[in-house]
Amino acid sequence: MREKLIGEEGVKLLSSFNKIAIAVSGGRDSMALLDWFVSSGEYRGEFFAVHVNHNLRGENSDADCALVEQYCKEHGVELSVYSEDVKGYCEENGYGTEQGARLIRRRIFNELVNSGKAQRVATAHHMQDFSESVLMHVFRGSGIDGLCGIKEDDGILIRPLLHTDRAVIERYIAERGVKYRDDESNADENYTRNYLRKTVIPLIKKCYLNLDGSLAAIARQAAYASSYIRGESDAPYLEDGEAVLDVSALDQPSAVASSSIFRALELIGARVDCEGTHIEAVKSLKYKKTGARVCLPHFVEVERNRDKLYFYRKETKDNAVIPFREGETAIGGYVVRTDAESGRLCFDLDKIPENAVIRTRREGDRFKRFKGGEKSLGDYLTDIGCPRHKRDNIPLVAAGNEVLIVCGVEISDSVKTDGNTINKRYLDTIRLK
Repeated sequence: MREKLIGEEGVKLLSSFNKIAIAVSGGRDSMALLDWFVSSGEYRGEFFAVHVNHNLRGENSDADCALVEQYCKEHGVELSVYSEDVKGYCEENGYGTEQGARLIRRRIFNELVNSGKAQRVATAHHMQDFSESVLMHVFRGSGIDGLCGIKEDDGILIRPLLHTDRAVIERYIAERGVKYRDDESNADENYTRNYLRKTVIPLIKKCYLNLDGSLAAIARQAAYASSYIRGESDAPYLEDGEAVLDVSALDQPSAVASSSIFRALELIGARVDCEGTHIEAVKSLKYKKTGARVCLPHFVEVERNRDKLYFYRKETKDNAVIPFREGETAIGGYVVRTDAESGRLCFDLDKIPENAVIRTRREGDRFKRFKGGEKSLGDYLTDIGCPRHKRDNIPLVAAGNEVLIVCGVEISDSVKTDGNTINKRYLDTIRLK
């Protein structure tokens, strides 16, 4: 009798979609999943394979890729290969290897779904992966959402093997003679998940044989509670790539307030690796003044500005100095566009000095408001309620320490148009990320 790799629940999940990308690493689990799509005949839609080469293991990484390519060639499966510099990405952004690799894969999978190339990306996470995920969240103190474990369908990824035991996958591989490659890094217990899998969980199972079933039951109950609490929580919104949440959300009962914070972190893709202590730190901003901030893992910060909380990834200040010109200029994550047709801000081109540049702010900058008085740029930005974390990269048109235009915000009184204006120009500022 042929080993049944995916049960009725998994097949039903897959049948909800007409085109699926299959994430295939070359390891045992993903090769079994790919082979099921090819040979079982139980999925009626279109599918193709996706392999991400992390380039972390030299020739072994290339051999993994070659195995996947060979299988797909032999069985007529379309394959998309992505070659990524995970090490460089982690060094540049301060991520651990596991975290950085996960973020890169997630970016690729998001692009596949959001572009319409696939409705979902299927991964080979199985029952034991689910258990490990729940336990890791428990040990991190990540709260009730962490107890929910891995979702079968999170809007991007689907996991049809979540109800499949690892032993079933091993029997399927042996029965079908499916070739696979073991990633030698899976034996390295310096990685938290490997240590949990190889040392901690076997010890727990000496006392609790049905650990996987017990954790699944806990996760179901946690999911019910989490869904209810989420429905009661305040919803954040996206603004220029940042999540914004009303401070009043922190007045809710603690569990509800925590849910609002998690929702904000999800909006900017920073939910992973945030623990209970981080959530409590964000809650403390309820009692802080404007400008107070807390730092979370991987360059994520939360700042209080008046009655709002801003969740964002910290950016490096752009110190470029670019001579002012018409057309488009990229600086600080923005594009400044000047033309003669239309735009948010209108100014007199002939009043812009020859030494004017586009740059970010400096110590000693002054700004004279349109039909208003002059003051330091910092005081002006405080007056208009600009959050501190946004100030460093706001593009400015300036001559010396005189700020002529705060791009996207206001022009100086010194460059306003009047009855003598001949060369009227418009300026728009576009956020790139």
